[in-house]
Amino acid sequence: MDKKTLKQLAAIRERYTSLEDMAEALRAHPGFEDLNRSTLSRWLKNPPQRARVAVQILNSRRAGTRLRIAEPQALSVIPSSMLTWAIEPGKPYGLLEKQYGVVAEVQPTRHGGPALELLVKGKADVAIVPSDMLTQLGPDCRRVCLLSKLYVTGLATGAIDAVSDLKGKTFGIVAGSAFGTRLHEVSLGWGITLPQPLAFATPKDIVQALLARRIDGMVGSEPSVSHVGRAVGRSLQVFPIREGLLGWFEMHVAMNLRTARPACARAYLCGLREAVEYTNARKSVAAFQAEIASRYEMDQSDVRSILTNTTFSVGELEAAPVLTLWERETVELRKR
Repeated sequence: MDKKTLKQLAAIRERYTSLEDMAEALRAHPGFEDLNRSTLSRWLKNPPQRARVAVQILNSRRAGTRLRIAEPQALSVIPSSMLTWAIEPGKPYGLLEKQYGVVAEVQPTRHGGPALELLVKGKADVAIVPSDMLTQLGPDCRRVCLLSKLYVTGLATGAIDAVSDLKGKTFGIVAGSAFGTRLHEVSLGWGITLPQPLAFATPKDIVQALLARRIDGMVGSEPSVSHVGRAVGRSLQVFPIREGLLGWFEMHVAMNLRTARPACARAYLCGLREAVEYTNARKSVAAFQAEIASRYEMDQSDVRSILTNTTFSVGELEAAPVLTLWERETVELRKR
């Protein structure tokens, strides 16, 4: 028995969430296209000579480097944030560093616009961007997967019970966000034309505009809408826009294929999946909501309503960018 290879395989196994993930990492390479978890299970007991090649490939894939993530500071991207939180036993926090050896450099942005800009300019390897902005991705950038979707929320100075109640209303949005585009597109689908929304630098500016009656409401994402509603609540009666009236708002993971290292990209997606599973299983647990509220300095009631309104899903992987990353990885291995 090759004890050295056995020890190396056991160490590598600890970096993967399952044997299937480990097999999938190898199937991208010539000679391992039909590898399955059953074969890997046998190798972990009695590795053949072929397992030495697998060890070389998997060790060369170990990232051991940085991953620059441009991330909007909103609850719609909680799972991504978890990957960089301080490590805690039994939780998927700090997975990038603890399990995958990736040092994450999170660049917080106010919303998806600045995140997209960092990605396109090559100043970030990964960015979380809304679906409305995907058409703005540069030639080196591609959407990889859907991360989350949530109802578009909003409030108005009058009751909004149907689409017809929106006619003629002027809404405020945070400058650079995709909500202006969304309002335009959905209103065309309704057969009405809404006035051009007014863009404001911060939610605080939207509060002032509402109090001055310059706008009839606000459209955006949580927690901004709730914060604005509370801020004006004592001076002005506002009504929430019915859930679902404005449709869904999706957040996607996009990557710069020129700057992202394939091993880091794979580690990010594997870690993201674990965090998503953990989050989805604990949306209704008070302790988890309290922890999120504490980390984001929010009211626990807001966190509960936002998590209820948000569906996390690391799914719909785009084959083209993933294959592009793998092809680049294979070329790099052959050069060695």
